[in-house]
Amino acid sequence: MTSSIVDTNAPVSAQALPFERLLKMLYEMHLIRAFEEAAEQQYFAGKVHGTMHLYIGEEATAVGCIAALEPGDQITSTHRGHGHAIAKGQDVREMMAELLAKRTGVCRGLGGSMHMADVELGNLGANGIVAGGMGSAVGAALSAHLLKTGRMVMCFFGDGAVSNGNFHETLNLASIWKLPVVFVCENNQYAMSMPAREAIPVRVADRAAAYAMPGVQVDGMDVLAVYQAAKAAVDRARAGQGPSLVEVLTYRYKGHSRSDKQVYRSKEEVKAWQARDAIIRFEAHLIQQGVLTRAQADDIRNRAIRDIEEAVAFADASPEPDPAELLNEVYYEEPANRTDPAMRGIMLRTSAPINARPLPTWFTRTFAQHAGSEPPPGERELTGSEALREAMAQAMEAAPNVILIGEDIGKYGGAFGVTLGLYDRFGPERVRDTPISENAIAGVSFGAGMTGLVPIAEFQFQDFVTLAMEQIVLQAAKVRYMFGGRTICQMVVRLPAGSGTGAAAQHSESLESWFVNVPGLKVVAPSTPYDMKGLLLAAISDQNPIIFVEHKLLYRVKGPVPELPYVVPIGKAAVRRAGRHVTIVGASIAMPRALEAAAQLAGEGIECEVIDLRTLKPYDLHTIMQSVKKTGRLLIAHEAPLIGGYGAEIAAAIAQSEAFAYLEAPIVRLGGADVPIPYNRTLERAATPQTEDIAEAARRLARLQI
Repeated sequence: MTSSIVDTNAPVSAQALPFERLLKMLYEMHLIRAFEEAAEQQYFAGKVHGTMHLYIGEEATAVGCIAALEPGDQITSTHRGHGHAIAKGQDVREMMAELLAKRTGVCRGLGGSMHMADVELGNLGANGIVAGGMGSAVGAALSAHLLKTGRMVMCFFGDGAVSNGNFHETLNLASIWKLPVVFVCENNQYAMSMPAREAIPVRVADRAAAYAMPGVQVDGMDVLAVYQAAKAAVDRARAGQGPSLVEVLTYRYKGHSRSDKQVYRSKEEVKAWQARDAIIRFEAHLIQQGVLTRAQADDIRNRAIRDIEEAVAFADASPEPDPAELLNEVYYEEPANRTDPAMRGIMLRTSAPINARPLPTWFTRTFAQHAGSEPPPGERELTGSEALREAMAQAMEAAPNVILIGEDIGKYGGAFGVTLGLYDRFGPERVRDTPISENAIAGVSFGAGMTGLVPIAEFQFQDFVTLAMEQIVLQAAKVRYMFGGRTICQMVVRLPAGSGTGAAAQHSESLESWFVNVPGLKVVAPSTPYDMKGLLLAAISDQNPIIFVEHKLLYRVKGPVPELPYVVPIGKAAVRRAGRHVTIVGASIAMPRALEAAAQLAGEGIECEVIDLRTLKPYDLHTIMQSVKKTGRLLIAHEAPLIGGYGAEIAAAIAQSEAFAYLEAPIVRLGGADVPIPYNRTLERAATPQTEDIAEAARRLARLQI
């Protein structure tokens, strides 16, 4: 499909639009220009911390495209996003305050120039990552489709993005699902310094054909032509005909950023584009058509300048953020928890008991009379995979906005059969098979989780999450904080992890320690079927992005699991075995091994207290401290590599706590070797702590032989 949406050679007349809309478009173009010129002045005055990317010259793109939207529609933006924000209706006073890093900024001074957002207004955020907002745009479009809101999404990106994997993955996914999204490429001729003509061998619009969607190239210095092309694409998307690609040929008069010396282009080239300035052309056209007079045009420009002067004054007079509030918006916290000292801000570790914390609001609202926390396990037994499947099925049965997304999770049932039967029960709309596109899976889940859906994303192996780190780490984990706490991201990323299956180096990693180090993510690692169900329901209920680690060897392990929905609180450890000589701490596959080791050592007169962390972030420091005070010895075991492992965090926390005074021996850590997981069975076992390794370390620790 190579046909254009609109014949861009056809003349576009102002007479085709209402008078009020034309005046609004002209005012917005002037407002963007005045804002950017004032922003540059603030930068040179030393009031802007960091850099900025100015939109001067590209005003017709934002105004023309967004004029084609309805107020309830949504956009995603770019690092050069001031124009999109203004055209979407954001308050220029709050935007200027954000540039000056003030508390009254649209993101409370936490985002800055590259992260202008107002989710309630429909701006899902500007983005400092090239092509970074494309996944969230498709996720928002998926929400619009499944929730039947009638909204559509417009995704802005630069010419540099079309060489990025996100471009290809998201266009492909949007096309096969026929989602209501319009992709707008602002081809301003340069990515940073590389000319588009050297980076892209075809017209950007021609790439639409590869994804069976219409593509059009339009003159970005003609706001009415831009509007006409965008309107055709928007109407097509709203009618259920799927996505389109609009390439807008425009130009940035300024450098890539304020540090850009522009040595890669000539002054003559810049002047040639300025001679076609979109604002001047639009004014002239409106005057020629008799829509307004020269004096009226001057009044519109002067009003925009005055509004920006007022915005600067507002920003100057605004207060700085309070350092005491530094941690406040990293995670969404239930209202009842906001005054709990152990929950304040980040919840990396909890040094106070958490038994009294309330159930998640989403869980109680969804399951009503069945809501419960850690009920008796009962007699019924399930395998780990059956417990996970039951948790997802109960959530999907109770809440129509819960969806599954991933590779081969439908009829195939997932790489490990965890989703077997859910496709037949809930259908392809809610159990969504995807192409092999890990970053798109994460990005779509991120966008969907911001806009009303509760996505559960399955990756075939934890190793494959490395292909999606950008959308998880740079987007989902940071969005709440960098948007000033004005949004949430409710999503669960399920990761089959660990060694022991003979799958060798690229299918056997334990990468959970990486995610423990990422502010904004919570990390869950259950060890029993009971916890797999209860923690997965807790993760689905939590309005933060959750990394849910499932060790592959635990899928077939059986254990008691209650039938009704329940939660295991995130951040609460479990004492699996009481003891008085050595404390053994771990999670996931380390637990059955630690319990087996403890049973062996009991026959030798060594009583080990075994603590299952269950969640790695937040983790229950209080329970560990109480145990260490009793035993005086601490052993931490995990399959993740020892170097940089989360065991080091626990060891350091104990060393800095009051429990340190009770230690009678050095803290001992066991972890994976600094080696990719080998294929050979004997070497594979040797690469990670086994039962015998834990038993021997605990034995030596108890006897003070370490």
